[in-house]
Amino acid sequence: MNNALQSNSIRSTGITAAAGRILLGLVLVARIATSVLAQGEIASGTISGSGSGPYTYNLSFSDSPSATSPIGSVWYGWTTSGFFLPGSPTSASAPTGWTAALDGNSVQYTANSSASYIPIGGTLSGFGYHATFSPATLAGTPNSGLSEAYAAGLFTDGGNIFTVQIVAVPEPSTLTLLVCGAIGLCLAGRRRLRAA
Repeated sequence: MNNALQSNSIRSTGITAAAGRILLGLVLVARIATSVLAQGEIASGTISGSGSGPYTYNLSFSDSPSATSPIGSVWYGWTTSGFFLPGSPTSASAPTGWTAALDGNSVQYTANSSASYIPIGGTLSGFGYHATFSPATLAGTPNSGLSEAYAAGLFTDGGNIFTVQIVAVPEPSTLTLLVCGAIGLCLAGRRRLRAA
């Protein structure tokens, strides 16, 4: 009977060890798969709008420090699923070393050479466009920030789909109220100090 218990105990330990090895193998495979999927450019971006019509939009794009390739082009407001801006921009601009081209309800930004690529871990601003749709309309349009980034020119790789985040810019009247409130608090504090 004692031998039977020892035999079952040995089998249980062997099964537990085998299950542990299988689990460890699965974790390693999942970790490798995750790092393989993280290859290439990992883009992000922000946009802010201003004006009273036509509206001016300013964009900046970044490549994550964990990316494995720089960004050489961005198709803003477009993915293979379609165009996402609420209307066609009227003009577009790009920073030095890049070109901008309008295409339907989107803007294509392409680096002129690899020396102008957005480096891994880097950010580049100076992208922009003008449009008749307001920042509120842009914010209310579903998927309006969906864009696609490529390691070099457009379609040179599978691309990285990302969403450009809208940054709220306070209106001048809001800024005026904030400044007046800050001045009022400073004056009130100054009076208390003098009275004490």
